[in-house]
Amino acid sequence: MKMQGSRENKVRLSTHTFAGIANALTKKEPPHDEPEMMTRVERRRAERKARATKAWKKAAAGAVAVATLFGGMGVASTALAADRDSYQDTVGNATFEAARQKYGLTKHMRNGAILHAWMWSFKNITANMEDIAKAGYTSVQTEPMSKIKYVPANGKKFDENWYYVYQPSGTSIGNFVVGTEDDLKEMTATAHKYGVRIIVDVVANHFTSDWNAIEPDWRKKEYFHNRNNCPSADQNPGGGDKIDYSNRWQVTQCHLLGLWDLNTQNQEVADRMQSYLKTAVADGVDGFRFDAAKHVELSDELENAKSNYWNTILKNGAQFQYGEVLQGDSGLDYKAYADMFRDNSSDGGGNTASAYGGTVRAAIGSGNLSTKMVQNISTGGADEDQLVTWVESRDNYANKEQTGPTV
Repeated sequence: MKMQGSRENKVRLSTHTFAGIANALTKKEPPHDEPEMMTRVERRRAERKARATKAWKKAAAGAVAVATLFGGMGVASTALAADRDSYQDTVGNATFEAARQKYGLTKHMRNGAILHAWMWSFKNITANMEDIAKAGYTSVQTEPMSKIKYVPANGKKFDENWYYVYQPSGTSIGNFVVGTEDDLKEMTATAHKYGVRIIVDVVANHFTSDWNAIEPDWRKKEYFHNRNNCPSADQNPGGGDKIDYSNRWQVTQCHLLGLWDLNTQNQEVADRMQSYLKTAVADGVDGFRFDAAKHVELSDELENAKSNYWNTILKNGAQFQYGEVLQGDSGLDYKAYADMFRDNSSDGGGNTASAYGGTVRAAIGSGNLSTKMVQNISTGGADEDQLVTWVESRDNYANKEQTGPTV
């Protein structure tokens, strides 16, 4: 993620009560060995227990039904998310496959072209889906879908304040830039009719710097890293936002640009982020791109800051996931990130390949477009099909940084 002046190019609350009751009361008990003989009293007790269990199961099912009826309580989405496998729901679906083949789109997302629908609303993407399929795009990548601080005067301008969508205020789905969760569902359903899959950009490293804008149920200090553990920029005492990019602890534990850095060692934070992603997959999302992924530590990277964050949130049913992990950073294990995203997705994943874009820009700038100039892709140790290559990004234009020829 990148904001103006920065140095980088860059669940919703589920109804855990209902879900917990439903799981506890409707789960099947493991078989027990029956005694050969029971007394009359024991038989009566067993019968009463069986009747009570049956009644509670019915009540639990009713509770789930009520939660579903009144909508937005998270139970239905959580149940669906546990069941939906994006790969099987698309490539494993005859209707989707017929559409995909009709438009000549690639079977595997890792091998296809991604349309980065920058500053497009979900409705706008939906309205243009047929043209997107005809143009040969395997996938469409949207902006972040999470709730953000409401700033109607800004946030929709292409080259000003666009970064609001990269400053979540929680994990509710929908914001004033991309649209509502219902818009998301309509978009994914339409995409699948045309054999296209949807990737959503996700910010799982941080929230907005405005504490009061964060959703109340997320407003807990234990959900965020302690600012006092990090050095601060001179203009922001106590901000914990001064980062030495050769120091992986600071890169992953301090507050990027003053934004509230999620406590990725807290399992409750990980579970809630996973629930958010599972809900999106239940809504029809097929893949995720993780913004600022290098700012979240690998599980065993730091001796004093081990976490289960990635291992938890990446298990969400998506078929393709990749991270914004720029090549060339000191001390960063590029290949380990690429392998992690691939291994936790059902059909591939990896990292952004920033070095390749630099090579292509240099070739165009020099006028040397020979094959030799651009044939060698810097992989950082990852396999080529783990790389998401790009030449220019939104940052080049939105931050008015573009220099030289455009591609």
